[in-house]
Amino acid sequence: MKKNIIYLGLVLISISTHLCSCMQDYDSSIKEPTRYTVNDIKSYADIFKVFWTIMDQRYNYFYEQKRKDELDWNAVYKEYYPKFAALKSYNVAGVNDTQIQTDTEKAAEYFGEIINPIIDRHFYVEISMPYSTSRYNVTYTFSGGMNDARPNIYSFEAKYGYKKDKLNDMESYFYEGSYRKMTYLIGRLKSNPDIYYFSYDNFSLAHFLKISIEDKYLSPAPGNKLVLTPAEIENSVQLNTINDINKRNEVKNFTINILNEWNSFFSSNEVKTFNTHIGTFKTTEKLSDSFLALTQHLLDRSQNLIKYNENSTYQPVLNNETVDYITWFKNKMNIHVKSGYNLDLFQIVANKILTNSPFYKKFLNPLHKGEIKKLILDLRGNGGGSVLDARFLIDRFITKSTIAYYQRTKEGNGRFNYTPWVPVQVKPHQFGIPSNIPIVILTDRGSGSMSELSTLMLKSQGSQVISIGDYSTGATAGLGGDDDFNGGIRDVVAGGILNFNMPLMAVKNLDNNVIEGIGIKPDIYVTPPSDTELEQMTNSPKTFLDRVMDEAVTYLSLK
Repeated sequence: MKKNIIYLGLVLISISTHLCSCMQDYDSSIKEPTRYTVNDIKSYADIFKVFWTIMDQRYNYFYEQKRKDELDWNAVYKEYYPKFAALKSYNVAGVNDTQIQTDTEKAAEYFGEIINPIIDRHFYVEISMPYSTSRYNVTYTFSGGMNDARPNIYSFEAKYGYKKDKLNDMESYFYEGSYRKMTYLIGRLKSNPDIYYFSYDNFSLAHFLKISIEDKYLSPAPGNKLVLTPAEIENSVQLNTINDINKRNEVKNFTINILNEWNSFFSSNEVKTFNTHIGTFKTTEKLSDSFLALTQHLLDRSQNLIKYNENSTYQPVLNNETVDYITWFKNKMNIHVKSGYNLDLFQIVANKILTNSPFYKKFLNPLHKGEIKKLILDLRGNGGGSVLDARFLIDRFITKSTIAYYQRTKEGNGRFNYTPWVPVQVKPHQFGIPSNIPIVILTDRGSGSMSELSTLMLKSQGSQVISIGDYSTGATAGLGGDDDFNGGIRDVVAGGILNFNMPLMAVKNLDNNVIEGIGIKPDIYVTPPSDTELEQMTNSPKTFLDRVMDEAVTYLSLK
């Protein structure tokens, strides 16, 4: 199954120029990963061979791993292929469950040994292998660093518990959609009101918080044929088949009154004023109290107009002779309201404006006006998310256009065939900060992916931005991959026996260092929380002392 490309980078790399390769391109034709079928897998050795080959073609960090760890992918093949070939029970008749389980567990052990050194922290592969003569399979998930010890982190849930009572003018919100959710926490520190604190559990801000709006609402273009008119009612075949002229006029006038009530709402001065406010918001991002009050009023009114789609509304004029016309009118009104005037879209936008207004009024607007002078951006425990947040949020802290980091992808199926490193630029946001402010980014081993790219973007602006805490995750590679690209793959292989999540793009920082699997070194290092501190976060939130926050406050108090 194809999957959409998701870029954790800000540019589409032009695949055009080969770097020097330490290996020759393959002379034989290359089999695309998604062309493998279950018929290509007849043994544990076949699973390993397909895995090894796809990694050889698509993995983006073999050059760095060879330099740093002396990883020799050919040597891996020579060492492990015979080991997998020695496992003989794969879909073989006459073996028992114990033999199958022993071989599968040994294969899983081998895969763990091979994959644990992989530095790409977004990479994982799921491998399904037999576990019973009844065709029961077990699926293992393998990832780089899976067997390494993991230091403690400050989870967002724990931070929320002890931070929410330490903020003035605190604002938080929980959003949940069909396939993602997000919570944020903002406010000024009670202990230091000049310091603003902002934290969120993942990068879904643009998805949940961005107010994207059209130029106007409830305003169809003249001549729109989806809009119902009195003339269309007058000429309705269903209306004119009503023989009783008095009944015909009665039901006609009744329905025209319904149409007029809705049209009086659509053409009201309040709707015109709403659209004027929309224009102001698009050029300023400001949400005035009068705009919000009007939005609430129009939303309430739109939900309390006469119910044109309910049979009970037509009770005074409904009988056997008028039923066909009323059915026609209800259908036409539904088109008139929902398609002609697009009421649903207005209601969605109105709800979005009302729900998200606190984030704009308490954070984005003061930020743009220069009222936020010092900021703690707490990305501890934030594993990343959508790159769209770079444009929606991070660019607001950018005051100069500059390079933030570099990206590359594979070019060709050779193990060391790469594109050149391409600079990723950042530039100021239309509604960003008017001038630089001291910013402290809090990180720990749970700060991955977009948390790290955001840190690189912000630190490109100068020494007024520093990071405090532990090293970040070291998961900077850009996700993506289908058979349109040489690098990366996010797809099932061989009928689902393997399922790869392999990033498309590699990243290096401005010091020309690849930090995948290493993380961003903080400017001020603070040891991760102990087990005792983790327990205190949850059980004693009012008295818990956050050493990383204390370090950040001490630093900003001197700025």
